[in-house]
Amino acid sequence: MARVPKKHEGVKGLLDNLSEALVVLDPALEVLEWNSSMEHLTGVTRIDAVGRHAESVLPLFRDASLGPLVRRALAGETPETVELPHTTPGADRPIWLEARCVPWRDAEGQVAGAAAFFTDVSDPQRRALLLHAMEAIGQSLTSSLDLNEVLDTIVGKALEVMGAESAMVVLGDTAASEFRVMRAAGRLSQQYAAVGAIPIGGGPISVAVREGRTVATRNVLTDSKLWLAPARRADIEREGFKAAAAAPLAVKDRILGALVVHYWTERTFGSEETAALEFLAKQAAIAIRNASLYEAEHAEAARIRALTTVNRRISSALELDALLRTISESAAELTGARLATFWLADEQRRTLSFTSSSVAEMMATYSPTIMTYDQGGTGWVARHREPLIVDDMLGDERLVNRAWTERWGIRSFAGYPVLAGDELLAVMSLGHTEPLRFGKDKLDLIDLFLAQAAIAIQNARLFREAKRRRDVAEVLARLARELASTLEVEPIAKLLARGAAELVNARAAGVFLIEPEDGSLRAMAAYGSDADIMRELIFKSGEGAVGRAIVDRRIVTSADVLSDPAIQLAAWVRERIRSSGYRVVVGVPLLTHDRVIGALGLGADPGSTYSREELQTLEALADQASLAFENARLYASARDSLVRLGEKQVQLVQAAKMSALGQLVSGVAHELNNPLSVIVGYGQLLLAREVPTAVLRPIELMVSQADRMAKIVRNLLLFARQRPAERTTVNVNEVLEQTLALRINQLTVSGIAVEKKFARGLPPVMADPHQIEQVFLNLLLNAEQAMLEGKTGGRIVLNTTVSRDGRMVHAEVIDDGPGIPHDALPHVFEPFFSTKPVGSGTGLGLSVSYGIVEEHGGHLVVESRPGRTIFRLELPVAQTAAAQRAAPAGSPMIVTGEGRIALVVEDEASVLDLIVTILSQTGWRVDVATGGHEALQRVRRMRYDLIVSDIRMPDGDGEEFYRDATKGDPSLNQRFIFITGDTANREAFKFLREAGVLVVEKPFQPAFFLDAVRRVTT
Repeated sequence: MARVPKKHEGVKGLLDNLSEALVVLDPALEVLEWNSSMEHLTGVTRIDAVGRHAESVLPLFRDASLGPLVRRALAGETPETVELPHTTPGADRPIWLEARCVPWRDAEGQVAGAAAFFTDVSDPQRRALLLHAMEAIGQSLTSSLDLNEVLDTIVGKALEVMGAESAMVVLGDTAASEFRVMRAAGRLSQQYAAVGAIPIGGGPISVAVREGRTVATRNVLTDSKLWLAPARRADIEREGFKAAAAAPLAVKDRILGALVVHYWTERTFGSEETAALEFLAKQAAIAIRNASLYEAEHAEAARIRALTTVNRRISSALELDALLRTISESAAELTGARLATFWLADEQRRTLSFTSSSVAEMMATYSPTIMTYDQGGTGWVARHREPLIVDDMLGDERLVNRAWTERWGIRSFAGYPVLAGDELLAVMSLGHTEPLRFGKDKLDLIDLFLAQAAIAIQNARLFREAKRRRDVAEVLARLARELASTLEVEPIAKLLARGAAELVNARAAGVFLIEPEDGSLRAMAAYGSDADIMRELIFKSGEGAVGRAIVDRRIVTSADVLSDPAIQLAAWVRERIRSSGYRVVVGVPLLTHDRVIGALGLGADPGSTYSREELQTLEALADQASLAFENARLYASARDSLVRLGEKQVQLVQAAKMSALGQLVSGVAHELNNPLSVIVGYGQLLLAREVPTAVLRPIELMVSQADRMAKIVRNLLLFARQRPAERTTVNVNEVLEQTLALRINQLTVSGIAVEKKFARGLPPVMADPHQIEQVFLNLLLNAEQAMLEGKTGGRIVLNTTVSRDGRMVHAEVIDDGPGIPHDALPHVFEPFFSTKPVGSGTGLGLSVSYGIVEEHGGHLVVESRPGRTIFRLELPVAQTAAAQRAAPAGSPMIVTGEGRIALVVEDEASVLDLIVTILSQTGWRVDVATGGHEALQRVRRMRYDLIVSDIRMPDGDGEEFYRDATKGDPSLNQRFIFITGDTANREAFKFLREAGVLVVEKPFQPAFFLDAVRRVTT
């Protein structure tokens, strides 16, 4: 062991003469000595080193393997040597040092410190590493043909031999658009390595592959011999590496790619390093080629075994969905494609439906799932029935879903038709991240696979069809039994909805029946997972699939009810369907003989399709259910008819009596009008003359009582009149007065008092006065009869008011009779409903009244309790323009007939005499005729300035006379006046309305008759 001599100048000279770099440390690791070799090795002078802590002077002392050696030397031991990498300041590459430590003793032999010797062993170390790398790669060539293991060995040894901070193997040639990163190790970021590709350009890798030589650069970003695309430069700047070297992976005359090393500092590469990298690249190329060949052969053998397995699997599968999943997964295995999908063909509709894929996750977000033969590459294959290969889908105009393609990195496409003879069964589509290239052997394998798949699909179809027909037969038989077991509508609807949903596996099925009131379609029953939503839907005729089905009387289908322009939906219906899980809809009409009673509606998952056979089955089921509905309707009708037959028969007899009574009233009133006309007419003429006072009062009484009789007759005629509704402005108070006049005497005799509380200035309503009078008469009769049942007389209050907003006129008929029973109150407005004894009422009065009021836009309601019943009538006030009436014109104007001649046609002698007298007194010359035939002869011989005619006459009626007379002289229609008491006759009223001729109803006052003459002749 060396001993420390006394201080003298010779020690420094002795240490400097050592060829090894030496540093002496005290127990505190402060530097005691630092020879010139150490200065040269580290670049640190002795003056800067002595007295300082070793780790602050030389970071090498922080190395985990050097520290223990120093501590053992301080303990008096002489440990073994170690080799350490070291980079001196300013150097561009590391060197390898061999370090050994010994105790440093003082003059007494005590350990005073530790001496560390360092020797540069870089060249031997590099040669040893290279030998180890060759040995490891050689072992990989002989012991492993797994490509992943070979790639791991290559990049690991490149890091070790080249002292690199990262190493990478890329594959690709100049014909490709980018290099594929097969393996990366070292300092490269995960983001950089995960990209998986490097674009071909002018960097070290591209030049090395293109020129077939090793390319090294001190700084890849500043080297003027290289050029980088902006994106590539940005990637390198983000990573931070500078020096790089790339050696081509060459095998025979083919370059597979490159082996690349990176350094995060600038540095140069010596010839030995370049040779070492080239050697590694050459050995790596051989290993990669052998592993690739083995992997390809292994993959091919695996694919052949897979085809055998697939054939066995698909030959034994009979469920079509499971079969297609198996085929898709097997196709991906055989071809090596990332994704394989199967699209079933519908030759009739020329559509393709997605059915299965090898990667369910990828296709979960793909759309559309149904395509026509004109869409995409898959549609092209179906249309041309030929395979299609596309290397770059993103640049192909047939691309359907660009966003999905970019998301999953699919670049290439291959499509193959699956044919059975001339029939297209399906299209198999392959998607991959790289162009798909298949050799002849692989193509033959694909052809065999597709042929086997076609046979399997046909077998599965036949099996499914046989199973479907069996299931359909069982369901139809069961439904037939169940439908035949009930005659109630609701159970039939429930059976139909459940059977249809189960038959075609729908999400929901609903039975929609037509509402008689408004023709809308409402769900009677629904079944399935979305039954609650379907049960809420209401369709108008022509809306939705069910609405169109009842209009077209045929099955209506839609692949997407929300986007189909042929399907109209109300906004709220659209939102409800949107919240459901179904989009495919089917509407099947329910037909009974020549009548549509409703429709069967079904909703299915998006992409669902129904074959012609399935639709025909649904139609057969609907027909069977329609027959059951018709049987139920007939049964219900027969049952109701049987229950109510006796009651209705009595009511109809009573209604016939009322009709006959109306006709009798009409005839009697007509016969009374003629004598009343004479009484009123001559009475008015007498009052117009100077008569003695004693005679004047009797004449006035005679005329007033005749007017009263005329009013009663007129009201009877209004009651019996059958004519179309004729709306005009009506004062409700006046109508109530007229109606009350018909019953006031009978009410008085029955001891029933009538109190009138009419609002003054009551605004008019737009109504048919005769129909409103009929309503009031029915209400009065109803109140009268109810009170007579109590045998106590009583009081009726007639009340009219206006609503607060001024829009409605209210009229109330209030009686203090016994009231309507509580259980009968909801039914009082139903036809033929009556609380009276059989034979004492038709049960039609209130129902007819209710209908009349509703037609007028009003309401008729009832409130009742013992001792008080109120029928309240509400009618809308007439609009201002409609309510305007001509101002009263005062007394009728009279014109003289001097020099003019009139023809009077009347079969009643007394009436004829009255009219002749009135006309003669005003200067008219008058000719007379007793019938239409005689009058026509006179008209043809002479021109008259005025023609006054009755309607009903035995010798030719007034209508026939008018038509024949005006046919010969059309100008006569402006000179006709009809006088009649038969306005209750429907035909007569229709004629008078169409002719537009002035009508004077009997009985009449002479002054108003003369006013009519003035209006015709002036």
